[in-house]
Amino acid sequence: MSRFVEPYLRYFEAFMATTKRRIVVILTPILILAVFVWYRQPDIDNLLLNHDECAQAFPALFDEIERAKRDRQSRPITLKEIDSITPRNGYIRAMIYDQQLYVIATEGHIYSREIATLHSLHRALISSPEKVPNIEFAFNSDDRIEPVALWGYARQEEDSNIWLIPDFGYWSWPETKAGSMKEVVMKAEWAEDAGGLSWPKKVQKVLWRGATMGLELREKLIEVASSQPWADVKALNWKDHESMTSDLKSMSEHCEYKYLAHTEGNSYSGRLKYLQSCRSVIIAHEMAWIQHQHPLMRSSGPDQNFVTVKRDFSDLQEKINWLQTHDDDAQRIANNNVKTFREHYLTEAAEVCYWRRLIKAWAEVSDFKPEFFKKENGKKVWRGLPVESFFLERRLEWEPY
Repeated sequence: MSRFVEPYLRYFEAFMATTKRRIVVILTPILILAVFVWYRQPDIDNLLLNHDECAQAFPALFDEIERAKRDRQSRPITLKEIDSITPRNGYIRAMIYDQQLYVIATEGHIYSREIATLHSLHRALISSPEKVPNIEFAFNSDDRIEPVALWGYARQEEDSNIWLIPDFGYWSWPETKAGSMKEVVMKAEWAEDAGGLSWPKKVQKVLWRGATMGLELREKLIEVASSQPWADVKALNWKDHESMTSDLKSMSEHCEYKYLAHTEGNSYSGRLKYLQSCRSVIIAHEMAWIQHQHPLMRSSGPDQNFVTVKRDFSDLQEKINWLQTHDDDAQRIANNNVKTFREHYLTEAAEVCYWRRLIKAWAEVSDFKPEFFKKENGKKVWRGLPVESFFLERRLEWEPY
């Protein structure tokens, strides 16, 4: 080996030893390239990936961010625009300043949603190996939000102003006892791997549980699938003890079934990411609401990871029959689902990468920088409350006690 190459190899050996990053060293006659390689097991909890490593590890994750950025390239986001947003229930206005998250204003709350989202964002900030830009923004945790320059959990095709963020359940959804996303994944893996729940042992029916909430879409599913031998579909009544005792299924119990039905709710439904944690075939109707991971979903081809049906479920039985008679194809779709989502794009590493890319893109199309101070009674005071204190008090102002 030439004397030219040896010093560079020693450099990369030292780099790998100190950073513990997975690097592939590619030697060419004139250049040595270091390329980050995603390995699921060591990287699933790796929150320290930098911008380039995130791009290499999750190349298909950022489509929604790039769409939103392209839309604002010729009409930058202004402070006046943020000021004009109507604070509705679930509203949070905040800023990132010198790597610190500050809460500026709030309006109401929807269970623990806003707190969960702030926790997720905060985790992405404090684990970032690189400095993130200062930005000011607002988000709303409601299912349906105003189609303006807000961060939100879901949007319809025409809502181009909304920037999509991971929903509150990625941190935790304690009210339903779903728990954190990591908890859901761990229990799914345990049920399927340690619990011996192999593909042949899974129930060859489509499972769905949920409150119909008077929604025609969900009631149609009940109508089509009720009492069918290929279905285990039941409506839940959250206030009825018998329903909760007899019919409720935990997320890991969902993994006992080969086929899992997904339905939208008041807008999107928070269940999708949980279903994508099972080695099962997700059967989803034609969806009207888009979430940040939707560009990763494939309904056909070798990488197919879910099956789509009509919104009225009129072809559901036909699709179930096909899956039952093409079990190898069904297993391939289920394996692709796990490979794409549980083992890759729904990991904590992917989530923090998404947040940091979002912050960067938002800064690039904003025409203002956040002001840290404001004038109050002739004095300069901080505009926001550090999120650590907001987490504990869940309010912006209080008297010492």
